[in-house]
Amino acid sequence: MTTTSFQETVYPRLACLFISIFIFSGCVSNESDYISTDSTINVPEDELQGINIVAPTLGRDVDKSSTFDILNESGDNSTLLIWVSTQCRGCHLWTEMIRECFENGTIPQETNVVTVHRYPSFENFEDVNQTYGNISSQFYSPWPVITPQNDAVAWNADSQTPSNTTIISAFNTPSTPTLQILNSGGEIIWQSKTYNPNFEVIEKILVEIA
Repeated sequence: MTTTSFQETVYPRLACLFISIFIFSGCVSNESDYISTDSTINVPEDELQGINIVAPTLGRDVDKSSTFDILNESGDNSTLLIWVSTQCRGCHLWTEMIRECFENGTIPQETNVVTVHRYPSFENFEDVNQTYGNISSQFYSPWPVITPQNDAVAWNADSQTPSNTTIISAFNTPSTPTLQILNSGGEIIWQSKTYNPNFEVIEKILVEIA
């Protein structure tokens, strides 16, 4: 192989690798014990006093409909949000642990949980469905999985209308995995960026979501 052909073959691949690492840096973080529960949760500096997500789902029975309105489906209770990507090991492990906590009764069956796909620009619907929607998947999510577009806007919780703020901005630009609790008024009352699951975080979730 000539030097020119080698460069033409290898350099584009290296460029793609570096771009992927940069984009998904939150998915491969080694900060496995970092918990941001005590950090400041930013409030969007516009008309939003409460935030909501209305977005497409995977279309399964557990998703309830083709479009899911988090606050409308919350029953006036708080909702645990799990921000995920398909290639995020921490996301996979958190999904497994939370599902097991439902199965063994640690988390009450009536608890609201919603998985939110974080990177629609880089991961397609089929990948999300295969990872989190397929009942035979190790990371199957038996609760609603929503798939908002990258530029989708948050809804105003008070007026129940779309805002001018993107979902990503309104929800503090979450990395993956990020766990958040959204109360019935559309306020983020708790969040954690702990990469690897542990029961200490589950206990905090149970306290905050009660």
